[in-house]
Amino acid sequence: NASCSKSKNNLRIDIIYILLFTFNFFVQMNIFLIGMMGSGKSSVGYSLSKHLSNTFYDLDKEIEKRFNLSIGDIFIEYGEDLFRNEENKLLKEIDLMSNLVVSTGGGIVLSEENCMILKKHKTYFLESNVEDMYERAMKRENDRPLLKGMDITQFKNLYEKRKNLYVDSATTTINVGKKSIEDLTIEIIENEKNII
Repeated sequence: NASCSKSKNNLRIDIIYILLFTFNFFVQMNIFLIGMMGSGKSSVGYSLSKHLSNTFYDLDKEIEKRFNLSIGDIFIEYGEDLFRNEENKLLKEIDLMSNLVVSTGGGIVLSEENCMILKKHKTYFLESNVEDMYERAMKRENDRPLLKGMDITQFKNLYEKRKNLYVDSATTTINVGKKSIEDLTIEIIENEKNII
């Protein structure tokens, strides 16, 4: 009886450790936001980081800091391939960190290796109406080299090419619709509570 009681206590302790480990694992994991330019990743990411007291990390901004150039100028001076390589290197560095909310560039999913990294974390695909995304993205056309001279049909075609990659890389798809940044932030936080 004594040995039976001891094994039950040990089992309870094991379960408590597993629950604590699981909780910490989820809390410490990074949250990634993916989607097309103009879907609201940076705005939602910044808001989310404030609510969760996590560090906000804008992948494109970090690349700009490393080169001391805008994304547009990086594309002009070094080409898209070098930009994508740098994006991949930075993502691999972030993969080893924790407690970050990361806003990614729209083309992050073009690399299979990047997709595999995103799948390991809590990754949210911000899905939005093409017209709304195009309108928002065009407000920062100068910061987005792929948008130069792009009409809405070309933008839609680009989105269609990438959409399945976003869906496959994400753990959750969030429909942006006409929701406010605050609404989207709360929706993601509520989803995180349900996961835990």
